[in-house]
Amino acid sequence: MLLELYGQNFGCFRDEFRLSMLATDVDPGSDRGIVEVRVEGDEEPLRLLRAVAIYGANASGKSTVIRAASGLRQLISEARRLGSDAPLLPYEPFASGSHKEAPVCLGIKAVVDRRVYDYEVRFERAKFTFERLEWLRPDGKATVLFRREGQDVTGEWKQNEQFTLLSKDFRPNALILSLADHLAPSLAKNIAVGIRRLVTPFRAMPDEFEPPWISQHSDTARRAHGDPEFGTWLLSRLRSADLGVVDLRAEEGKVRVETGPDEAEVETFYQLSLTHRGESGSFPIPYRRESHGTRRLVQLAPMLFDLTHDSRPHAVFVDEIDESLHPTLLQGVMHHFNCDIPLNEARGQLIFVTHDTNLLDAEAKNAVLRRDQIYLTEKDASGAARLYSVAEFKERNNLNLRRRYLQGRYGALPSLGTFAE
Repeated sequence: MLLELYGQNFGCFRDEFRLSMLATDVDPGSDRGIVEVRVEGDEEPLRLLRAVAIYGANASGKSTVIRAASGLRQLISEARRLGSDAPLLPYEPFASGSHKEAPVCLGIKAVVDRRVYDYEVRFERAKFTFERLEWLRPDGKATVLFRREGQDVTGEWKQNEQFTLLSKDFRPNALILSLADHLAPSLAKNIAVGIRRLVTPFRAMPDEFEPPWISQHSDTARRAHGDPEFGTWLLSRLRSADLGVVDLRAEEGKVRVETGPDEAEVETFYQLSLTHRGESGSFPIPYRRESHGTRRLVQLAPMLFDLTHDSRPHAVFVDEIDESLHPTLLQGVMHHFNCDIPLNEARGQLIFVTHDTNLLDAEAKNAVLRRDQIYLTEKDASGAARLYSVAEFKERNNLNLRRRYLQGRYGALPSLGTFAE
């Protein structure tokens, strides 16, 4: 499970930023918003947050946090396959002053197979300058599994013959962790795989004007076609959302796609069709004619299903989760995930960007989100962003979070000028 995402000199974050999923004591005695994870050698489980919402003005750094997670995942997944002269695409340093040519730092603290790891990378446009993997033991001490500075590698894993060989000669734009995962799997175990699952970005379907065999080739339709449990769950959610949907069908189709002169391939696609209630009976509507809100909920469905049904720990990062969704619907979805699911059934974690303050509209002890689940972003006069939690404000638990946020008590609001001709 995810403990912390951190970084420095990435995008609009010139200085260090940290997004912590460790639950604080803001709501003692309550399991609302909590997921527990066991750690080897520790009698008490770690209490982590099921969800974190990021609020703030436009262009204040919210989406940059999502991109930081996506960038770290891309590096771990792709760096070992890059050509020797290929650039590292997540290299997006702060655009002003000396920082624009300095290394970017991205890191994560995570529980993988009941052990806590701290993994950090620093990189320039086409090379890694630093890489570190530590095992954070329950006694408070850290074991350095490997530490790479430039092309020099040290650490406990150097005692392994396979690791010694792979760390003798490698490309500057390759990651040691990815190489070890590929070439020394018995040593690296599932660490790289586990970390990748904890920095998963949510991907929406292709644009609605793409050809049908692309736009309908969605994860949702494919899942509904092949997984009856998911199909039943999806139909239940669509009915509960008051969208007028009474049934659904997911069908497999074939299409011939031209790939060149006198060349073609047969592509498989999956098409979702929803049946709606009407005055004289139910009737189907082509999926392309469904409302944006319906399609948005359908897009989110596989992610939401996996967060509550997949036995493998993972965390998902979603930008603008409230896009096209009515505030009451989003509130209901988040209340179920964060508050209704029993502690022993909570599995995944959700980090999302939103402007929907209805999730805050109650006394802090009763709101959908706990205070430590609310993060804010704002920029200073130099354009540098800051990420911080509402839990940093020492307040009573009976104050209305939405009212105080919109009153400017926590910052992270736009300072509007006059819209004049």
